[in-house]
Amino acid sequence: MKLIVYSISSSFVKFLDHHLEAEIEFSAQLQAPTNDPEQQYLLHISGMELDCYEWLLRHVSGKPIPVGVCSDLPDIREMLECVRLGAKAYCNSHMAALHYNQLLQLLGQGQSWFPPQMLDETFKLAQQAVKPAPAEKPLEMLTGREKEIALAVADGKSNRQIADLCEISEPTVKTHLSNIFRKLELRDRVGLVLYLKQG
Repeated sequence: MKLIVYSISSSFVKFLDHHLEAEIEFSAQLQAPTNDPEQQYLLHISGMELDCYEWLLRHVSGKPIPVGVCSDLPDIREMLECVRLGAKAYCNSHMAALHYNQLLQLLGQGQSWFPPQMLDETFKLAQQAVKPAPAEKPLEMLTGREKEIALAVADGKSNRQIADLCEISEPTVKTHLSNIFRKLELRDRVGLVLYLKQG
């Protein structure tokens, strides 16, 4: 595998030249990638962010080109933008040679490489993004009677107490609860109570 590195930083070039045993070609000018399947690319994004984004968009997005992006100040948003534009790897510019070798090996196999701690942070962001909305909003999909029953369950009332309170039969309460569980994608009243309390 031949590694082509685009960087305007002489210190980064020296760092890689000293730490990696790969055959490396350095260039300060971004050029269109070739069709050579034996070539890998590293973009040193620091100092040339916009050019790198444009290069990725133009030459890499949607194509299986093995490109990694190196950053002096790794940032989740930058990493996600690079991935969105087609980068298969993202790393700290001055990480250990061992990690660079792993990155290049995985790129050569058509796989990806990202710093574990940044992946952890990314998963946390993703989890926050898919958390249920506050309880008030999901309750908007319930009818007035269903809201009343859901809130009564949250107050710890039994089906019998809810039936008396709402002046309906217990089987009707059960029917309403089944509808509530289905609409809110819950399994039982314990789940409903937890769901309402977290909001």
